[in-house]
Amino acid sequence: MLIKNINGISNSNCACGNWLKHWENFSHYQSISFCVVKNCCNRDLDGVHVQKADSPLDEWYIIPLCSVHKTSKGELEITDAYKLVSANKKETCEK
Repeated sequence: MLIKNINGISNSNCACGNWLKHWENFSHYQSISFCVVKNCCNRDLDGVHVQKADSPLDEWYIIPLCSVHKTSKGELEITDAYKLVSANKKETCEK
């Protein structure tokens, strides 16, 4: 799947405490050790706002990315094993 980074890490947190914890809570507690970008082995993870690159919709998601990829401007290919979690707090942690 291809994603595009929206704006790095948002300064506004959610009820989960931070966006990485938000992803963990709403990905059904998937465990993660490495950045989800294919062939990346970096471990310094943050929950980052992204969109699906090929989607006509403007939906925002959270996915764990490393410090290198959280500021990427182009499209990123991620492994399909990890779930994109909605960044819409009203549908998730503020429901």
